Amino acid sequence: MTEMNLVGLGLAALVGIVLGSFYFAGLWLTVRRLPGNPSPYRLYSLSLLLRLCLLLAGFSLLATRGHKMLLVGGLGFMAARQAWLLNQRRGALALVRNKKREA
Repeated sequence: MTEMNLVGLGLAALVGIVLGSFYFAGLWLTVRRLPGNPSPYRLYSLSLLLRLCLLLAGFSLLATRGHKMLLVGGLGFMAARQAWLLNQRRGALALVRNKKREA
């Protein structure tokens, strides 16, 4: 592979990570706001629509550059998902540890 291809693939991975970060951060914010919201169905629907539109726009831009870029962007998206899950588990484990120390 040439140097330009590697830079392009790196940027595609970065785009995938950014898209994943926005998608899952938006989902987390939506879920946190659902219990106190007077119309949770509307909030969730609008959030889903916005998140999916941004995600599809980003992936369609990657798809115009070729299937390799799309694949690497998808891998970046999945890496962002895994990082998000690991971060949330760490926070939940810290919360459980603190409760055990208090008891």
